[in-house]
Amino acid sequence: MQKVTHLLALLLFCALSAHSQQLDSIPYAYGKLYYHIYGKGTPVILLSGGPGNACQQQATVAEALGKKYLAILLEQRGTGLSIPTPLDSTTINLKAAEDDITLLMDHLKIKKSVIYGHSWGAMLALSYATKHPERVKALVLACPGYYTLSTTLLTRHVNNLRVRMSVSDLALFDALEKKISTGKANAADSTLYARTSRLGYIYDKSRIDTLFAQINTGKPNLVTQGLIVKDLGRVGYDLSKTLPKYKGRIDVISGAQDALAFYTYEFKVIQPSMRLHWIERSGHFPMFEQPVAFLQELDNVLQTH
Repeated sequence: MQKVTHLLALLLFCALSAHSQQLDSIPYAYGKLYYHIYGKGTPVILLSGGPGNACQQQATVAEALGKKYLAILLEQRGTGLSIPTPLDSTTINLKAAEDDITLLMDHLKIKKSVIYGHSWGAMLALSYATKHPERVKALVLACPGYYTLSTTLLTRHVNNLRVRMSVSDLALFDALEKKISTGKANAADSTLYARTSRLGYIYDKSRIDTLFAQINTGKPNLVTQGLIVKDLGRVGYDLSKTLPKYKGRIDVISGAQDALAFYTYEFKVIQPSMRLHWIERSGHFPMFEQPVAFLQELDNVLQTH
């Protein structure tokens, strides 16, 4: 079994990027927490979205940052190789996800770090900063997700996605959703459902297949996703009550046409000092739709820290 684990680690290391300088892990009570290091210099911790998405989704960003900074791409607990035993609510929850960031920083002897997060990763970064502001040099967020669990916000979220689909795509999406909810969907249906659902998240629909492949790099862990979302409800996740405690700098880089851009505006209302940077002709994944503009803006922001 140990040989198989090492082989999987090696294969994932190679798949992530030929330029990844180091794959390492930190042992803890329920297994190992894996991370990837690119470059050297000022530390920047990268948190991928989901929750439950594989860290490979942000590997191109980590690789680019590694040319100037010490980019640390975390395989969040419950994703990739960082699978705890057991995989349940006792090991997968918001507090555990936050504690892992501290564990990573302590292991690497980093007192303070810039933290970059995309979507759910941005939510986690913000939550962490409210509880451990002394460990955060600055937050640089890409297309953050919701600040609280709310039926109103979720309805707006879903409606914004649906209005960005064509009539035929919406009909297909609804039909597939019904098959899945009734347990009649097969693997092909699930893949097509995932692809169709992504149409609402991107700007240029003609690039859906290329973008879908980039977005789905690495296998998401849906069990982890469900456990985290359930725990957010359990703890009453609401950054509108806690974010004002964090006095550090926050920069947000979002796609100007992102269906979820309203979350960015909501955060701006909560934290008026937040600095917004918009990437045109882009939805929820500007690092894929407009990589040159996104990485340039990201570098511009980091140079000011």
